[in-house]
Amino acid sequence: MKIKLSILALIVAFIFAVPVEATQLPKEMKDYLLSQKKVPTIRFDSIIVYSNDVMYLPVLPAYPEKVDKVKIVKTYPSNQSMDALPDLVVFNNNYSLLKIIRKDANTLTVRNIPELPTEVKTGTIPQDIMVPRGLVLPENLAGILGDVHIPLIGSAKTATFVSTRKTAPLPSGKRVVDNKKYNVPSALKNKLFFVNNFQTEYLQVFSSTVTEPLYSLKTSGVMRDVKPVLNGKFLLAATKDKKNLDVIDIYNEYVAKHIDLTALPSEIAVDDARGKAYVASITDESLFVIDLATMTMKEKIQLIGAPQRLSISDDGKKIAYLDLKTSNIYVLDLENDYANKLITNYPNTTKLILENNVLYVISRTTPKLRIVSFDLIQDNEKTKTKKDKKKEKQKAEEEKAEDAEIATNDIYTSFEIDDGSNEEEKEDDQLLQNTKTYSTSIKDINIGQKPIDMYEVNGQIYVLCAGDNTVYRYNIANGDVKSDKLPVDGFSKAFSPVPNSNLAVITNMADLKYVVYDMDKEKSVQTLPISEYINTIIILERKDGR
Repeated sequence: MKIKLSILALIVAFIFAVPVEATQLPKEMKDYLLSQKKVPTIRFDSIIVYSNDVMYLPVLPAYPEKVDKVKIVKTYPSNQSMDALPDLVVFNNNYSLLKIIRKDANTLTVRNIPELPTEVKTGTIPQDIMVPRGLVLPENLAGILGDVHIPLIGSAKTATFVSTRKTAPLPSGKRVVDNKKYNVPSALKNKLFFVNNFQTEYLQVFSSTVTEPLYSLKTSGVMRDVKPVLNGKFLLAATKDKKNLDVIDIYNEYVAKHIDLTALPSEIAVDDARGKAYVASITDESLFVIDLATMTMKEKIQLIGAPQRLSISDDGKKIAYLDLKTSNIYVLDLENDYANKLITNYPNTTKLILENNVLYVISRTTPKLRIVSFDLIQDNEKTKTKKDKKKEKQKAEEEKAEDAEIATNDIYTSFEIDDGSNEEEKEDDQLLQNTKTYSTSIKDINIGQKPIDMYEVNGQIYVLCAGDNTVYRYNIANGDVKSDKLPVDGFSKAFSPVPNSNLAVITNMADLKYVVYDMDKEKSVQTLPISEYINTIIILERKDGR
């Protein structure tokens, strides 16, 4: 009986250990939709998005058909193409699409079609779908809901969808009350600022032209890190006391999903080009891999030490990180069994940039930009311990003896290798503590006091030094160094690039101002007030017309 219970427990543990996959439309159906003149975005939860106001709810068939070529067999209104964006589409594989329409300012719905096709009536919507805020369905669609909670028109349980958006800004210390609208460079117009101070569960959302927030977005708790994903359509937020990530829908302004983890997240790095995010856990000494196509956790990688300051290489094949406990800096080889390779040691590291086989490092206590070249496959002879060399010697002697045995046909007599004195053993132990590094050269470049952040673009490394509020620019090709003093006091904190431009916003933790920096001109072009102290700021396109 105990054996049976143990087997049952193992089966249950296995089931819960397997990540839940998000629903995905068949490849041939995706290919069909993406081949039309009007090309949609197929979201990770299979909602099909043509614009902020035109979306389709997929209905999965009870009996899907395998077809060589997907085509439309029925629409409402009749005889329309996909480019006409009809209210209902039925395909020959039995999948259907229901167009989401806006009923009023706060309510979304779908067309109430009296005679629903059998493919729709017997189908179901994806059970992991991120329900658009305010969606209410007609009564005749109750059968397709499954376990998804979407209110029905006329139901006594019709829900009022409450956004996490707050119209009143949160008071936080000294504020700049200023109704003036500022002129900003053209690249900053029509932008939204998502501001986090790491002290509350709210993200303050600003227009780039005013000093007071438009609204606030509430997350699951006090945030540790926030990053934009999927071209700024969503934010991933890691909070201090939740073993999950919040997925924030920017357009609908709410937390639409949680991605479950097995440990507390501490930092997020995003590889949008390859559809992945990497989430570090200091407490668990691990790295979680998030698939952005499905918004699920795909695997967990165990690391050496407590990971911080993540940096992904341009080709997505390596990740650099700092071990918070030892100040060792490792490169994780994503293509070679996740090998952790020790590159260098640098106390008080504030930022890493990984470029091919070169690591750029800054420390808040050292007025230098450190450039470390490395080779992950080198076999550095001088880093071997005496024990390593003795093992190699023993192996060579054994191979020599075997060769001699074959040559003379004599009986091989084993022999012992002197393992050395106790003093040598102690020396070996000390050598073993100095783990092999893969650095091949180290160069230091003089910069300002308290280097706090770095940003790389077009072959230039920009270093922000908080000690004198100065930006230093290092030219990778020729080693040239230039500097520009910022027109602010306080403690400069971070570079925040403005999408699709040559501009960056430089934030300040002790001054209610931010600087607009032109990286082509290599100088600050504007200083603007803001009513919040900023720890991090995310700059995204404004798409709601407000």
